[in-house]
Amino acid sequence: MISQNDNTAPEPVRFSRLKLLGKSPAHYACTREETAALRKGSGLHAYLLGQAHKVAVYEDGKRDPRSKAYQQFLTANEGRTILIPSELAPVEGMRAAIEMHGRAMELLTGGVAEQTIRWDLGGRGCQGTPDVVHVRPDGSKVLVELKTCRSSAPELFKWQARGLAYHAQVAWYADGIERSMAYAPGPVTETYIVAVESTPPHPVTVLRVCDSMLERGRRQWRLWFEMLRVCESSGRFPGYVEADVDWEDEDGEADLAWGDDEEAA
Repeated sequence: MISQNDNTAPEPVRFSRLKLLGKSPAHYACTREETAALRKGSGLHAYLLGQAHKVAVYEDGKRDPRSKAYQQFLTANEGRTILIPSELAPVEGMRAAIEMHGRAMELLTGGVAEQTIRWDLGGRGCQGTPDVVHVRPDGSKVLVELKTCRSSAPELFKWQARGLAYHAQVAWYADGIERSMAYAPGPVTETYIVAVESTPPHPVTVLRVCDSMLERGRRQWRLWFEMLRVCESSGRFPGYVEADVDWEDEDGEADLAWGDDEEAA
């Protein structure tokens, strides 16, 4: 169990951290390390959404924290997403695939891109950065999120998206947009996810998040938010369970070997 007794004002709640409560409160309280997938996703967002200046490519060798040259490069490019050539190649492939997809580009261009919004929820500060928001003349809005994925095949991506709580993220942003003062008053009436496969040929799928899935996502983020408030008020961020767990033999259950689990090592 992790305890937090810092009396300083907490940082605004961001969905990227909030969803970690889906694992455990301890995961929420733990510092998250950057991964190659996150770097490539950030790079793709920057190139497609007019933020190319936020990306720097390190071409002088591998990413080695012990290298003086790499450390100097990090210092000179502080605040940017750092890619190496092997990461840049798939980013460029995904970018080209999306740029050839008319519907995807219609949704990703012409709106307000990556504008950070802030709102208050029960006295707790919240924050988010929707990828693209289109504001119609009547004040209604269209929210668009860009995601890289293992498979953009519609049924497979829906399954992945549920597991990664993309429906909850879209609902979190939609509710935040309506609560914040960043845009003209009006509801979010349409929500979309543009999904691009991270390996060639980088097929693209546009997924419309329907009202029923949006409501399911809303219930999910509200549950996590209530968990967070309880943890913050108590100063306790426990792991999965705090009581003993019984392990009993169950008839009909086959033994499985999880040799392909990437975290097994």
